[in-house]
Amino acid sequence: MAQNLNPDQIRALIEQKKREIEQRKQMVAGVATPTPAGMQAGARTPLPGGAQTPLPTGAHTPMPAGLRTPMPHGVATPLPGGITTPAPHGMPGGVTTPLPAGVQTPKPLLPLPNGQLGDLQAKVKEQLASLQKRAADEGVKKPRSIMMDASGRMVDASGNVIHMERRVPELSVNKRAKKREELTKMVEAQQEEDIADNPYYDERLEMKPKERKRRAFRFKEKGYYLDQADRERAKAKLEKLQAEIASAAQKTGISKMAVVAPKKEELEVSSVPDVEWWDQVILNGGYEKLDSGDPEFNDITNLVQHPITFEPQDANKVVATPVYLTKKEQKKMRRQRRRAENEEKTEKIRLGQMEAPAPKVKISNLMRVLGTEAVADPTKVEAIVKAQMDLRQKQHKEHNEAMQLSKEERSAKKAAKLKEDTTEAVHVALFRVGSLRDERHKFKVQMNAQQYNLTGAAVMTADMNIVVVEGGPRGIKRYKRLMTHRIKWAGQDAADDESEEEEEGEETKKRNSCDLVWEGLVTKRNFKDFGMKLFRSETLAREWLDKKNAAHYWDLCFSEAAAPQE
Repeated sequence: MAQNLNPDQIRALIEQKKREIEQRKQMVAGVATPTPAGMQAGARTPLPGGAQTPLPTGAHTPMPAGLRTPMPHGVATPLPGGITTPAPHGMPGGVTTPLPAGVQTPKPLLPLPNGQLGDLQAKVKEQLASLQKRAADEGVKKPRSIMMDASGRMVDASGNVIHMERRVPELSVNKRAKKREELTKMVEAQQEEDIADNPYYDERLEMKPKERKRRAFRFKEKGYYLDQADRERAKAKLEKLQAEIASAAQKTGISKMAVVAPKKEELEVSSVPDVEWWDQVILNGGYEKLDSGDPEFNDITNLVQHPITFEPQDANKVVATPVYLTKKEQKKMRRQRRRAENEEKTEKIRLGQMEAPAPKVKISNLMRVLGTEAVADPTKVEAIVKAQMDLRQKQHKEHNEAMQLSKEERSAKKAAKLKEDTTEAVHVALFRVGSLRDERHKFKVQMNAQQYNLTGAAVMTADMNIVVVEGGPRGIKRYKRLMTHRIKWAGQDAADDESEEEEEGEETKKRNSCDLVWEGLVTKRNFKDFGMKLFRSETLAREWLDKKNAAHYWDLCFSEAAAPQE
């Protein structure tokens, strides 16, 4: 059996096949293969492994060195292209070496006769000449040779830069929109041409589009409707204020000119009135009689009218509305806060940052918590559990005592609750009391005024007693209730001695009372603190109040006291 070819034999076969293809191409083109320099005709081309192959077709090539294929002596090995290789010395002849699997034996090349080869070459040259002449007649330009310059740009043989058009990818939607726009322009141009050629076209007529345009959204600016509502409210407020001023002017006899001018944006600019609003209340009959020289004026008096002033409104001031949680929301927030605290505590215990608390053992659960220990020595376990219970109760009491406020802290906390801000306005209450001879009445009047952070004075004389207090609204409200309801001026608050009751007559008890004379607001306090002042005469009392800029309080109480007698 024949052995497989080794790599050297395969390479030799491939080289031989290449040479045969090249020879066939040269024969077809009519070009003879030149003989390389230094090589004689009929010489053999060396192959790998020491084998040599003759150039002419049909020559015999010896087998490569190292081939050990057993063949009969004198038998040649066929190769592609009809080339046979004689068997080496010592091999039997009559045996042909098979080709590798999948390799087909090519057909042998038939040489052309010398006459046909010359005819073929002349025919090819004639066709090439006719093609060149035809291209020159038609003016066909040869393709320019393209090369790259030092900057990487494409240039031709003359050095001119070649600009290549780049194709930009485009979406189908954009293409359709572009086509639609071009079509619209074409239609409009056609319509303009038709209109220009139409002698009956009237330029004054407006041509409406055939297609109805889609209405787009019209969004309003932020705060548009808020400003509109503010203008409506301001207009309503202005009308109400004008009505009040007109009614007040009618009662007092003041001119109707005491009205508030409307804002510029509220006036209708589109229409011009016959008589302006500021002249309408004065002129009777409009501007016609004013031009004639005999005007008629209404409500012209010798009174001076002062305009009403308004505090400027800060439009940029943001009023923060307090948010109050419901009971359900408060409980939910408490649950969430406690759950977070427990999770944090558990995490610290797990990481070892905090010691785990001991189990809370009670008499009711000691068997379930301790288990076998309680069964082994129940007396000892019960004593330990009771000691733990006493310790927990002691810690609870100590915690409550530590959290409890001291006497001074409680007083400060109570005073802070009663303290009010009186920088903007001070509330004042004025009382007239029949008699302040009772020491308990004096104590209550003075002590409650100090507790409610009120300033003022209790001025006492033989015929009249007044109490003036200044402070915040909450303190004045509580003090007013004390003076008018809580203190029993006609009788004693508690069980009195029989001797004191005999000294005071029944008529004096019934005659003693407390009346609220006036209550209102002032800009600042007139007194630094609250005190009890006793004077021998009313003149001295009024002089002392005059030094405090509060003499009008005495005059007001005196006039109120004298009014019933008149």
